[in-house]
Amino acid sequence: MATARKKKNIFVRYFTPFGLRQVCDLIMLAGFVLLIVGLCTVDGVLLAGFICYALGAGISIARCCLVLFSKKVNHRDPAYKSAIINASIMGVLFALAVFGLVWTIVA
Repeated sequence: MATARKKKNIFVRYFTPFGLRQVCDLIMLAGFVLLIVGLCTVDGVLLAGFICYALGAGISIARCCLVLFSKKVNHRDPAYKSAIINASIMGVLFALAVFGLVWTIVA
């Protein structure tokens, strides 16, 4: 007789292997919230939001580069292809966050 396994909800499945991915996502979420709040308040909150978002995107790029330069990953592996796509997207987001950071400081 098969044992009944308890299904885990989405939060438990996401946070079970807690690591760099979850830290990066939480930093980017905090940056997103700060950017939304910063649109309605002073420039200091907006500046903190851009810094958090740039930091999160930078960590995500570093995490993708670790996968790309790993000797264990095959180039046909879906994780390798996903790392290429994620590094490209996070590179664009990092560039936009740095541009917004500079724009907020100058303006």
